Amino acid sequence: MDRTLEIAQRVIPAYRALGGLSFAYGHGSVVAGYTTTSALDLVIVWDRDEAPRLRGRPVRELNDSQRRPTSFDYQPGYVLDRFWVEGQRVEVAHRTRRTFESWVSDVRQGWGWEEAAFPMPLYAVSGFVYGTLLADTNGVAGAIRDKLTTFPEELVTRSLTMVAAELSSYDHDLGDCASRGDGLLFHELLGKVLRHTLVAWFAAEGRYCPNPKWLHRWVARFAMSPAIAGLERSLWGPITLARRRELFLTMARQVLALKPAGEPSRPR
Repeated sequence: MDRTLEIAQRVIPAYRALGGLSFAYGHGSVVAGYTTTSALDLVIVWDRDEAPRLRGRPVRELNDSQRRPTSFDYQPGYVLDRFWVEGQRVEVAHRTRRTFESWVSDVRQGWGWEEAAFPMPLYAVSGFVYGTLLADTNGVAGAIRDKLTTFPEELVTRSLTMVAAELSSYDHDLGDCASRGDGLLFHELLGKVLRHTLVAWFAAEGRYCPNPKWLHRWVARFAMSPAIAGLERSLWGPITLARRRELFLTMARQVLALKPAGEPSRPR
């Protein structure tokens, strides 16, 4: 982690020199200490209407590898720089403060996770909350983190309510897929309802659901329900579709049982 922080301390000032940097943070599996072989993920939030254009960003100056750096500049939704520093792949994502604060507002109201999207607001907020703050020009990031310290009850209620409402329908459709042997459709359906169930599980335990990469490590880090964790792991063994459906339904029902109706979520 010390090495990645040293690299980040070289990268962030180079972007700060462009002007308008509000705050920056590191997140993901390298920052969390889960692996050393993935990219170092950094996010820069700009106090501008849009991120600096590619022509001005210090990508080539920072890159010290024989491999060519790559940048994507699809303003305003997807702006990313990929380069290498001391052999470490670095990926710098760019957001505007207005966009980032709108994601925080959505998540605090219980939204921002219903449909698969990139970036997904809930995953972005989770990365910020559980990541490492690297720069905070005027205390903006600190103020946002303060707001997120109290876990939003709306996120708990909305996610659990949605899973409870949709489980019967998905149960029926997954059963039909299993009986027909329709594996592709089965997993397309399972992917959506399982993502909703994971959001509800993390929320019920007072945690912002992270990106599912290294999911089992996040579950262990937060000391979440061992019984539910075991069911989630069991889903991916060499089993039939019918058995996978049974395991998922058991997992979802245990998630729904974590917080009885009307009981406040546990503060974290």
